[in-house]
Amino acid sequence: MSLQIYILGNLSEGDRHPYDIKKQVQKAPENTITINDGTLYYNFEVLLKKGLIRKVEVVHSENRPEKTMYGITDEGRAFLEDEIYASFRKMSNIKSLYSSLLFLDKVDKNKLAFLIEENIEKLNRKLQLFGKSDVDLSDLSESKLLGARMISDHAYRSIMTDKEWLEKLLAAIRKE
Repeated sequence: MSLQIYILGNLSEGDRHPYDIKKQVQKAPENTITINDGTLYYNFEVLLKKGLIRKVEVVHSENRPEKTMYGITDEGRAFLEDEIYASFRKMSNIKSLYSSLLFLDKVDKNKLAFLIEENIEKLNRKLQLFGKSDVDLSDLSESKLLGARMISDHAYRSIMTDKEWLEKLLAAIRKE
């Protein structure tokens, strides 16, 4: 869905053709979204069939292929907003939010803050489990203990980092 969010978000800012979107993807921060021509054009067709975008015009140029310009529909704007909220509701990791983060100006800040708070609470619960868990490592061989401890440490630190990052995002959202 992140590519569709990216396409709709860009179209919500003005009519574009797929090649423009591809150029925007290449300028986006690293790892925001990956794209190839087939996937890009397929997603434009899907969005068109769903009535979320519309063909605006076909631009003809000498010695160049036709370029179809697309615009977003009212249904597309509503879908974009819903998908941004859904990305926060279904957040598996921060990277899963990248496309949505580029279009936060398209959603209600209070509703978004609520969803961010929910994610922070989920992470707090995970952190509490780390504090309460007395994982029995006695059945592990000595050679595996270091690895098990390092895995546990990494998981804990990753959750802490995501929580701190979400708190930073929440503060920025509330500041706007």
